[in-house]
Amino acid sequence: MKRLLGIINNKGKEQLLVSSGSFVGLIDSSQSKDFKAYLWQKGLNKTGQVQDELFNFRLGPSSGALLESVIFNIFTYGERMKEVYIDNTYKSRSIEQKMRAKCPFEALKLSEQICASFAFSHSCAFSRAIEEAFNINISDNVKIMRLVLLEVERIFNHIYVISRLSGAAAQKVLTNHLIYLFDEILSLNKTFFGSRFLKNINTIGSIKYIPKAQMEIFSKKLESIVNEFSKLYEFSLKSHNYLDRLYNTGILTMDDFEMFNFDGPALKAINISLDTRVYEDFFDNFKSVIEEDGDALSRMIVRAKEVFQSMRLIKQLIEKLKEDVPNSNIVIEDDQKEKNSIAFAESPSGTIYYYIELIGNKIDYVYIAAPSMFLIKAIEKSLEGQIFTDFAFTVDSFGAFFADAAK
Repeated sequence: MKRLLGIINNKGKEQLLVSSGSFVGLIDSSQSKDFKAYLWQKGLNKTGQVQDELFNFRLGPSSGALLESVIFNIFTYGERMKEVYIDNTYKSRSIEQKMRAKCPFEALKLSEQICASFAFSHSCAFSRAIEEAFNINISDNVKIMRLVLLEVERIFNHIYVISRLSGAAAQKVLTNHLIYLFDEILSLNKTFFGSRFLKNINTIGSIKYIPKAQMEIFSKKLESIVNEFSKLYEFSLKSHNYLDRLYNTGILTMDDFEMFNFDGPALKAINISLDTRVYEDFFDNFKSVIEEDGDALSRMIVRAKEVFQSMRLIKQLIEKLKEDVPNSNIVIEDDQKEKNSIAFAESPSGTIYYYIELIGNKIDYVYIAAPSMFLIKAIEKSLEGQIFTDFAFTVDSFGAFFADAAK
């Protein structure tokens, strides 16, 4: 399955960043007709013209219903949402532009600022792109530790997203329990790694050294939290009131994927996975979690099952760790050569891609394909035809962050 990840415009030339199976690369823009997602990425779709019988109910940028500063332009006649357009420009910080002319180590810090929830995923994807460009060899221990922490990031994000869903469905007791578990994991991160959202741990060519014995202790404490989550999740599946609110809400189909090219749990919920972890050598027989109804309930179930899967993966990975201290003296020489590279990391809500051009040891151009860019379009589509009561269930089921999309 092909995805249009972005339109690269640099030095007067337009190219398409695409993925298809294990291939990720640039192709000529003359092939844009093969991608329906080209229209919205190029800004050629309609952007919200008010029909005579509709009015624009404008929600945001500051509202109790919203977690981040964003505007929902909801075109409605009073009961159902007929069309929705999301304006997330309030969260834009022009991080790609700010990376230009910076050395890779400076730009790495900016990548961690894009979205706190996906800070480690962004750091990994950026580091991998630089390591590819400069042929920097990475030890197996560094690769394994990165995979471990990507799974840790997945667990605390998924629990947080499910807490938002249960909160929207007025499951107050469940919500408070889940928020407690979410915060317990962040506290564990702070204790063992020095950062609640796993910042300043990864670097180009290396990672913060944590002894294997410490990682085993961390794993046991994390598993205890995941076991508590399992009890709460099983309990929630007995609440018909909760499940009824998510079932058949915010449905997406394959046609929607072809139009907007989203991935992650939103795509897995319609029985398709483009999870790049399948290409990782250190995972044993990795199989994606998939569901088939395409609604908010299916997206929630995918996330819950991935929490358990991630815990199993973490335990397997830690067994493979050795007592090697990573090399922390990585130097990137200014060779004055032009080069480019592409790399990715699997975030909790989909794959993050970095396309980077360099001159010597300075960044010349960066394009970041963040999962929330695509999920925002999926949210707009899924809200069409829904009543206002379903708004929060639908939006929160995607695990999208507007800071991640706006960059």
